[in-house]
Amino acid sequence: MGTDGLHLRPARESDRRTLWRIHTQAVEALCPRAYAPHEVRTWVRLLKPEGYLRPDRPRTVLVAERGRRAVGFGQVDAGVGELEALYVTPDETGLGVGATLLSALEAAVWRGRAALLGLDASLNAEHFYQRHGYATVHAALRPLTLEVKLACVRMQKQRPAAPPRPRPDLAGTR
Repeated sequence: MGTDGLHLRPARESDRRTLWRIHTQAVEALCPRAYAPHEVRTWVRLLKPEGYLRPDRPRTVLVAERGRRAVGFGQVDAGVGELEALYVTPDETGLGVGATLLSALEAAVWRGRAALLGLDASLNAEHFYQRHGYATVHAALRPLTLEVKLACVRMQKQRPAAPPRPRPDLAGTR
């Protein structure tokens, strides 16, 4: 299946529940490999549809759709260069959805002034980001509650160098 039939679009306010569903499904299905059951339960319990697309926090949020079905989403603060979310439905994992979203979100950041794109990768996602050119900076903790702090990995990627400008053809000049 791959990326055939996959398209990206900007998220709409009406997508809040869909983003929440994708996020919840991804955490419940993919994170138990890297986190304890109580950490996953706490993480999922804290997710709420109203937490997405908040007007007080303008972000670039893209939804990946295959046909009419939303299969992933990503969120970036392009102004500061921070990838805040990238989640794919469990049945679409490994089919290029995450890579397609990541590439589009990176492009949004590189169009701005940010020299780096940073993120806190969940332990199960670290290798995905490494495969896409992100370097590990340090281990980190993401506090969920006073008692539960998720281990994660701080990662970053540098803005690609601008392609060299073509030089005028000097052939034939002496």
